[in-house]
Amino acid sequence: MRTRIQHLEIILKLSERCNINCTYCYVFNKGSSISDEAPPALTEAGITDFRRFIDRAHDEYDIGTLQIDFHGGEPLMMKKQRFAHLCDELLQTRRPGSTLSLALQTNGILVDDAWIDLFRRYDVFVSVSIDGTKAVNDRYRLDKRGRGTYDRTVAGLRRLQAAHRDGRLPYAPGVLSVINPEACGAETYRHFVDDLGVRGFDFLLPDDSYDDAPVDDDGIGRFLTGALDEWIRDGDPSIRVRIFHTHLARLLGAADAGVLGHTPAVSGTYAFTVGADGIARVDDTLRSTADPIFDPIGHVADSSLGEILSSPAFRQYEAIGGQLPEACESCIWNRVCSGGRIVNRFSRQQRFDRKTVYCGATRRFLSRASSHLLNMGLPEERLMSTLES
Repeated sequence: MRTRIQHLEIILKLSERCNINCTYCYVFNKGSSISDEAPPALTEAGITDFRRFIDRAHDEYDIGTLQIDFHGGEPLMMKKQRFAHLCDELLQTRRPGSTLSLALQTNGILVDDAWIDLFRRYDVFVSVSIDGTKAVNDRYRLDKRGRGTYDRTVAGLRRLQAAHRDGRLPYAPGVLSVINPEACGAETYRHFVDDLGVRGFDFLLPDDSYDDAPVDDDGIGRFLTGALDEWIRDGDPSIRVRIFHTHLARLLGAADAGVLGHTPAVSGTYAFTVGADGIARVDDTLRSTADPIFDPIGHVADSSLGEILSSPAFRQYEAIGGQLPEACESCIWNRVCSGGRIVNRFSRQQRFDRKTVYCGATRRFLSRASSHLLNMGLPEERLMSTLES
């Protein structure tokens, strides 16, 4: 009998190049040369290798949901014909009882009607990267000439939204936003909801570690609580902010609520990265650490899923995610945050045995979230049962 995997997520890099130059980008601007040394994009041979890998994975495991996240660089720098071939190949791997989910993360600049037709044909959920208002976004999300990207990104987002309204896309586009600690969380939330008309988005903590310049922990906490207060004030269940939903669910005791890389490991859920060169590695954000944990695990042409999941790097990654840093052992929030994102715990001296650099922000956010739950009528005993269990 095949071993059951509830959810398998593979971040597949379609392109190792980008048409913009975000100053905080962990792929290109945090000291890693991996993408520079890789092929510019996934090749036809690479597509074949990946398709065969997925077929072998289904033979080896009973996979409930297989989620393929198309990433980069900028994934829309891949030729459209090759993207269609990739999707055709992936659709051929579907098995009875298993769900295939395709998603794509883009800066939106290259979105056109031909791409929208491809997203519709292959049922691809698209999310756009934008960091807030024009002033906030254009501070760090710049093009290769140092110009802001907000207007071009919003134009792409509007095209996707119009396609959804017209019935040409099955899903409304989402938004991913890296938190700027100098920005106002409430203003950013309102901009997404009121000005851009986005109903599903997520706020991402910056990929900073102890080896980066001093981080603004207080600013991150201020941003998160401000945005959370606005979301609670709206009281609109159609607005989904992933970081809020998952952490509130965990505060309510949901053991299976989690976001990979953000919350503690969820049983039966696995994720890893496959580059355009076909090499598998763990959580892609860890490339910026230059730690051995991000060394190549193997190539999809000659590796099985079982070999990847049982590799020393992957087992170490899982162990780190499930092991509480010593500094967190007495913290009341440790069963919810588990020490924080792994990349935010890193230092060259202690590797991952430290609490997140955003510990103060996390505590402040969870405290505010708990207060909201109590104000909405959650019995204090239930909350304490979750925190102390």
